Amino acid sequence: MRTTLTVDDDLMQQLRERAVQLRLPLVEVVNRTLRRGLIEMPAARVAEQTVVYGSSAVPGPDDVALRAWSERLDDERGPL
Repeated sequence: MRTTLTVDDDLMQQLRERAVQLRLPLVEVVNRTLRRGLIEMPAARVAEQTVVYGSSAVPGPDDVALRAWSERLDDERGPL
């Protein structure tokens, strides 16, 4: 597929240098680099709704606080 992208000058220079080093077309180096980057990127997390059983009068953290805490723990743990 043909498309137009705006690439920072320093990144384009690195891609060109890599293409010369590997003796590959620039488009091949760009495609390989994008694929590698997408594989390494963590998938977006989907927030799940918290189900509460029993009385809502019980004191404790609210749904927003629980989600924030859970996300912080996930971030600290890093990718699986």
